[in-house]
Amino acid sequence: MTDHSDEPQPPAPSKGISRRTLLVGGSVGVVVVGGAVAAGISFSRGTPPLAVAKTMIVNGAVWTGDLTRTAEAVAIGRDGVILGVGSNEDIGRFKGAGTEIIDAEGGTVMPGIHDAHQHPLSGAEGAAYPSLGDESVTVAELQERLRGFLASTPDMEPDGWLVVVDWNPAGLTDAIAHRDFLDVLETNRPIFLAGSDFHNGWANSAALAAAGVTSTTPDPEGGVIVRDANGPTGLLKDAALWAVRGAAPELTDKQKQDAYRAGFQLAASLGITSFMDAAGGRESVETFQDLRGRGIVHQRVSVAQTIDADTATDPEGALAQIEDARAAVIKDSGVSVRTAKVFLDGVAEFPAQTAAMLDPYLDGDGSPTDHYGEQYVSTDDFTKLATTLDAAGWQIHTHSIGDAAVRTSLDGFQAARKNNGKRDNRHTITHIQFCTESDYPRFAELEVIANMQLQWATPSAFTLDSLQPYIAPHSYARQYPAGALHRAGARLSGGSDWPVDRLNPWNQVRTAVDRTGSTSETGGPLNASESIDLATSLTMHTEGAAYQLFQDGLTGRIEPGLAADIVILNHNLLTSPIASVSDTTVNYTLINGKVIHDPSRRQ
Repeated sequence: MTDHSDEPQPPAPSKGISRRTLLVGGSVGVVVVGGAVAAGISFSRGTPPLAVAKTMIVNGAVWTGDLTRTAEAVAIGRDGVILGVGSNEDIGRFKGAGTEIIDAEGGTVMPGIHDAHQHPLSGAEGAAYPSLGDESVTVAELQERLRGFLASTPDMEPDGWLVVVDWNPAGLTDAIAHRDFLDVLETNRPIFLAGSDFHNGWANSAALAAAGVTSTTPDPEGGVIVRDANGPTGLLKDAALWAVRGAAPELTDKQKQDAYRAGFQLAASLGITSFMDAAGGRESVETFQDLRGRGIVHQRVSVAQTIDADTATDPEGALAQIEDARAAVIKDSGVSVRTAKVFLDGVAEFPAQTAAMLDPYLDGDGSPTDHYGEQYVSTDDFTKLATTLDAAGWQIHTHSIGDAAVRTSLDGFQAARKNNGKRDNRHTITHIQFCTESDYPRFAELEVIANMQLQWATPSAFTLDSLQPYIAPHSYARQYPAGALHRAGARLSGGSDWPVDRLNPWNQVRTAVDRTGSTSETGGPLNASESIDLATSLTMHTEGAAYQLFQDGLTGRIEPGLAADIVILNHNLLTSPIASVSDTTVNYTLINGKVIHDPSRRQ
């Protein structure tokens, strides 16, 4: 298959002088940075190289992606390609009139973060809605917050929608979500709470009525309308939540554009230089091409094409759908389409329990139930789909939380390889909260990438009270098995799943190592034996994710000939305490050699 690609708020700006300056003479022996001499920079006066650097980064702790190779400086050509990596003296050979010097001041210089699984458009748009902040609350506390949101928008009475984001479905501490708790609020407005996990929604009776959801409404493919003796309870799982959420008015074009500008500026400020929209469509492709063309998005963009559960039963129809989206790609737009996304299951936490498990869920007292979760695409249907898409050259990216869904993914990829032969399609399983030990080596054997969101690998509302009582102990002890997969030879890649939680790739990097991160509710780790070391964590968020995105010949490392997608940090990651990694500040973000984030200057 042809690859059609060519290639909270941001941190407060520094009040100090800029660390960037121009080398205005071709034979200058020292660099003047912000009016002062930058210590320790010695430039070679030997034979000049064939190329003159547009930009030189000096005085850094350069992490190239190879721990055996140390460096302190990088030279970047006028075409945005890395010319050289080495000591300050070595890189001084690339100096020339007009070369810009960036002083890293001892901070880590490394490849940009490649976020190989996020939902950036909805992440950016989420900032336009009132937020519950993913907090754990009682029903009374939730109702008080909602009364505040209603009081702040009196112009929306009597029937304007109140859509609230970042509701924590695992964090309602004294009840199970039910429309009755929303119906008692003093309003007739439709109210919809969007779960922070994007797998649960909660609606009041007015919202259900506005969306036409009644006692006789069938469950949609890939979703569940939770019901009791009186009809829908207002709790909606997976595809069912979109039946109600989709009835609410969209943001205005201006609201969307403002949100996108802020959202992608945030991503740049955090060092994200490439990302994959993990659940897009043809419209997403067109939106990203427009945003890149107008300079709102600078990152390299991949857009996975979602195949819903119903379409997944028709492999040829699914192929036609995603090929149509790929046809919308404009050459040299910086947007690529080569991935198909399939949701095999949901999430494991109570009350949803839609992750497909090999062992039954427990009843909370330790006794097995007859509930194994929901597998939205059968093993037989997925095998046929995987075989068809693999033959056509598509990468397949499956949402698989439960160990049964992971096994179905692996079985489908194995069948595709048996039918089609070995191909470089780089199939990927994302999330992998649970996986049986016998399936660990299959990732390497089948060359399947494990894409993981390891900021979740910490004691939290999602891994403690809403999960531990309901999962078999041997499965609970193997949550997010990054260490075991790595030891079994699996290739790891990183992703945030933004906006499922707050975007912070540095906390992802850290939590993969200490399994504690910045949000541990116990102060300790979750399954510490599944940790990986810092170099491995950095690799999965750079080179590993670049490989998943088919950018391994373009980005993901710092070496001559690759594009200068580089970040410069405020400290040396490899010598700092691991807990400090979560609070990393990005001083500069460069894409293709161009500075797109520098808080000391207006962009």
